Amino acid sequence: MANELQEKVKLSIQNLREKKARIYFLVQDTKGNARASVRYIYQMAKTLFDQGFNPIILHEKKEYTGVVAWLDEEYMLIPHKSIEGQNLEISPEDFIIVPEIFGYIMEQIKKLPCAKIVLTQSYANMLETLQPGQSWSQFGFYKCITTTESQKEYIEKVMRQTSFDIITPYITENFEPKSVPPMPIIGIHTKEHQDTTNLIKVFYLRFPQYRWFTFRDLRGLSEKEFANSLRDCFVTVWIDDHSSFGTFPLESMASNVPIIGKIPNIQPSG
Repeated sequence: MANELQEKVKLSIQNLREKKARIYFLVQDTKGNARASVRYIYQMAKTLFDQGFNPIILHEKKEYTGVVAWLDEEYMLIPHKSIEGQNLEISPEDFIIVPEIFGYIMEQIKKLPCAKIVLTQSYANMLETLQPGQSWSQFGFYKCITTTESQKEYIEKVMRQTSFDIITPYITENFEPKSVPPMPIIGIHTKEHQDTTNLIKVFYLRFPQYRWFTFRDLRGLSEKEFANSLRDCFVTVWIDDHSSFGTFPLESMASNVPIIGKIPNIQPSG
């Protein structure tokens, strides 16, 4: 029995050294709609994939739309698996990374013999699917990846038995300045569609002399469409009270477009 256990430990160590350990990333099915939180996960998985590691995109249902409609096709080269109807191959050296919104999944997989990590991009959602009094550590999640130091400081006051690593999202090369002057377009990006509608209506009522300005809602576009539309704007507006990082302002800056933004409840930091 002892020899068998030793062999298993040796095999796990060998798999880690040879980058064979499976790294599962659980994602939402956005049904073809662009979502920055899912793009961030795919970017992490793609980075590992390009470096010879063994990442696997994990989705709940067999019918999975994927991200080919709004991200580059190369992201779909990463292996994909569904939870539904499959027995996942799990070994002690493996990792499973679960976004904070999947509290109910954490409870279902708490007995899996692998390293379990929670990925928190939105502190506002981290308790949404947990029962009162429940914490990540109850389900074996003692490690958290988040996006900013300010968000880490907030979360660690709530989830006290958790250690943290910060992985900052990056802006792709699709966002770059345009060589010609911008058009009279105001790009707008808000968390809630109602905020977009209200801002446009109020602007036209208060400043009727500027009705020749056009507003462009920049949500729900593929990354390339989004980058091209952003470069057309002469200014952008950003409203997201619960944002923890704020990729949109950085994308605007990378495109050399001035940004007018409302500071979120937790001010993003390094």
